[in-house]
Amino acid sequence: MNPIDIPAIEEQARELRAAEIMRVNGLFAERAALMTKLAADTAIAGSLVASEMLRPLFSWNPQTSAPVLSGNLEPVLERMNKAAFRLFSWNPQDRRS
Repeated sequence: MNPIDIPAIEEQARELRAAEIMRVNGLFAERAALMTKLAADTAIAGSLVASEMLRPLFSWNPQTSAPVLSGNLEPVLERMNKAAFRLFSWNPQDRRS
């Protein structure tokens, strides 16, 4: 019967543990990068929506005659629809390689 080499087994166990820790760290880093990218994309989409909503406030020209407010809500609803579409239209599956 061959003798059991306990120090070699312990060394191999340490190497396997270190490799597993490196693998888990790589997965964590990959997922953190993906979440950061998705959060950045959402923030950019939100800022674009906010800028589109604020644009009418800063594009007012006092020389032109102000139109009478109408009961037509189509432009407002269309802007709100575009804003919601921009915020929720990203697909994380498209960006994976």
